[in-house]
Amino acid sequence: MKSLQVTVDAQGNAVVSHSMPIGEHCRSRARRLASLIDTLAAPGGMERLGEFAEPFKREMFTLMQSLAEEQIPNLEALEKHMAQTYYERGVRAAIEHRQKEEAIKSPQPLPVAQGH
Repeated sequence: MKSLQVTVDAQGNAVVSHSMPIGEHCRSRARRLASLIDTLAAPGGMERLGEFAEPFKREMFTLMQSLAEEQIPNLEALEKHMAQTYYERGVRAAIEHRQKEEAIKSPQPLPVAQGH
């Protein structure tokens, strides 16, 4: 298990969390959502769903909805992080390119032959 952290929020509720890379978290949640959808999409899946009580069906769809909705801020954060990373890489590459061009344009001192 990843590093577990227990904190108390402003309302006095215990909040238990663990850290993991965002990509790993997103993949895990996407797999869970996909397995729920696969269950319903399988032959006879919707018919079998009809056999369950309404509260169970409501909970299952609520879970599917929450799994999908929780990914939106994660994907936005990941997109922002990637944009920032590529921007920083571009800036570094531009600086390196400019430094190389300036080095080529600046006159190089001629080597001085030392006589013996």
